Amino acid sequence: MNFDELETLPISRNEFSELELFKNVQFEKLAGFLLRCSVQNFEKGHKLIDPDKPNRSVYIVINGALEAILESENGGTFTKEITKGHCVGEMSVFDNVKPSATIAAKEPSKILVIPADTMLSMLSASHELCLNLLQILSQRLRHDNKIVCEEQYHIRCIEENAKIDPMTGLHNRRWLEDMYTREMNRSNKGNFKLTAFMIDIDHFKRVNDTYGHLAGDQVLISVAQTLIRSLRPSDMPVRYGGEEFSVFLPGTTTKNAKVIAERIRRNMENMSISLPDGTILQVTVSIGFAERIDNDTVASLIDRADKALYHAKQNGRNRVCQNLGNGKFVRV
Repeated sequence: MNFDELETLPISRNEFSELELFKNVQFEKLAGFLLRCSVQNFEKGHKLIDPDKPNRSVYIVINGALEAILESENGGTFTKEITKGHCVGEMSVFDNVKPSATIAAKEPSKILVIPADTMLSMLSASHELCLNLLQILSQRLRHDNKIVCEEQYHIRCIEENAKIDPMTGLHNRRWLEDMYTREMNRSNKGNFKLTAFMIDIDHFKRVNDTYGHLAGDQVLISVAQTLIRSLRPSDMPVRYGGEEFSVFLPGTTTKNAKVIAERIRRNMENMSISLPDGTILQVTVSIGFAERIDNDTVASLIDRADKALYHAKQNGRNRVCQNLGNGKFVRV
């Protein structure tokens, strides 16, 4: 190639050497192919690639920046900046499939445009170019995989936090609906023992009215902590709402349930709660429980335990009552 032909090339040797795609690639080896390419200047916002239209060019940023905008099916949007030396459009050139993202100029940009057939010819002519492109795509894939993993972790954290009561740290009703249903299905299918507790703080309204809601919050926190200490690792405590708590106890017979319920009641009774002003509060709880029967649902088992709780509160509070069925209750 003579000097006059070199003058007609869309980019100079210096610009060529600064592009990551052409790192360690001999300028002379691809100069003839570059004659088929063009350099175009795009204003901010100009759309280079549209997912609704086929793309048959590779775009390399000489100066400026492009932005990739990917719309997910659930309405989310992912954006990524394409900076100097990087390319876009190569995937649709390889697989001849419509692009998955919109590519637009993020700022006024100078772009080298390589037609699809020319790009494929250049790759056939230069082993170094192939390696560069593979490296660029590998880096992009690693980066995108990292983003996906971080997003999934973030989503899991949000979902998990949505199932945690922020005050007490116990799981909430949303978690209950999922996990209690799973445990109920497992117990019904395998005919495993399962017991449910409903627990209510006695005279909680009196605490709020006398000492204020901050004191009430401290009582809820202390009760939750004592509840956790009184249970086994396999038990499933939940802040049911207000001053009520529920517990599912997998594999627990009535005999064991009585022991655990009485331990909870006794630990609550012996608990001392210190308020910021130095006041020491003591509270008690009432507990009702019921054992799973055939074809129980979460709602039916909790309802029977709740009826036992109501019976405990109506008959003196600070006690444990079991629902025997058929309207019969017994104090433990």
